[in-house]
Amino acid sequence: VLAPGALLAVVLAGLAAAFSAWRASSPRPLPAARPSVIAAAAARADLSPAVVTGARFALERGPGVPTRPALLGAVVGVLGVLAAFTFHAGVTDAATHPERFGQTHQAEIFLGGDGASAGPSAALTALAALRSDPRVTGVTDDRTAVAETGETRVALHTRGDLPLVLSAGRPPAAPDEVALALNTARDLGLGVGDRIPLAGEPGSGTFTVTGVGFTTIGRHNSYDRGGTVTAEGFARLFGDGFKFRSILIGLRPGVDPAGLGATPAGPPPEVAEIDELAVLPVALAAFLALLAVGAAGHLLTTAVRRRTHEVAVLRALGLTPRQARRIVVTQAGVLAVTGLVFGVPLGVALGRVLWRLVTDQWPIFHQPPVAFWALALAVPVALLIAGLLAVGPGRALSRLRVADVLRAE
Repeated sequence: VLAPGALLAVVLAGLAAAFSAWRASSPRPLPAARPSVIAAAAARADLSPAVVTGARFALERGPGVPTRPALLGAVVGVLGVLAAFTFHAGVTDAATHPERFGQTHQAEIFLGGDGASAGPSAALTALAALRSDPRVTGVTDDRTAVAETGETRVALHTRGDLPLVLSAGRPPAAPDEVALALNTARDLGLGVGDRIPLAGEPGSGTFTVTGVGFTTIGRHNSYDRGGTVTAEGFARLFGDGFKFRSILIGLRPGVDPAGLGATPAGPPPEVAEIDELAVLPVALAAFLALLAVGAAGHLLTTAVRRRTHEVAVLRALGLTPRQARRIVVTQAGVLAVTGLVFGVPLGVALGRVLWRLVTDQWPIFHQPPVAFWALALAVPVALLIAGLLAVGPGRALSRLRVADVLRAE
């Protein structure tokens, strides 16, 4: 990846430089710069000359002044930063919410396997005690066994009080209904409303798919494979038998599972995998922010050098040093506002689209990410950076030697 990428970067940079050199050496005269609609509107509104001139410098092409690349850089920078932090918000949300992987319980009590458990009466007593405990939000008597449909084996879990995370449809409610995990439904080519024959031991039957989403992680299945049926539907297929039996417990925040005689439910292994992605969007955001700052700073510095004579004429007509600094501040502000107006909505949309692609391929339950702090700080940070970038060029214009510039012209 690194070697071809480095070679491609060198080739693309060389081609761009060759094209720029060909354009620069072309004998054709450069077309006249189009007047900016915004700058013209500012002039018609009778705004101060400094504001009008700053808007012109930011939006109208001048001799050797790359306004379009700077505007594009500002938009791409803001867009990339918002997209990266929106994507990062999705990664962080998934890494801290196991329910995005269908796991809605925080504790578990293992009762037994291969049909042997602590006994029906003990299980019912434990379930009744947990349901009446104010620290508990929900309980599921999770029995697991494997059914077959054709040549495909489907690990089935029983539904309880805990919510079932689905991306389509609803949880099963009748003995002949089933909710399938996403990848199992894809492998079988089934969707909501389809019928599926299931054979257990000793029973069998045809079930209607009422939902597609996620199921409890078991010893025979991951969160995206298998299915969920009602307790009656499970008994229809397996009678009183099961492979494994556990009590899944949903807890209120801050409750210690040990106080209920339960063990904490560990996060799905995929949580650690997706958590490793968290640093990549942040690094990309930093790079794109640097790109935007570099483009804006280059434009401000170049404009001061290349358009000095225009400012000198204005100074000769009565423009004060403070107003000269205001030209650069306005120019930087227009760049920042342009980047914000186009970059913020496009960045949020792009970040959500990228996160949607990840959740569809992983799969993860899609929760539209919101980068709250990035959105809240985008405007003040962008304007602050623009103001800081304007300090140096503004000071240079305020100290301009008007007579020397005009004499040279």
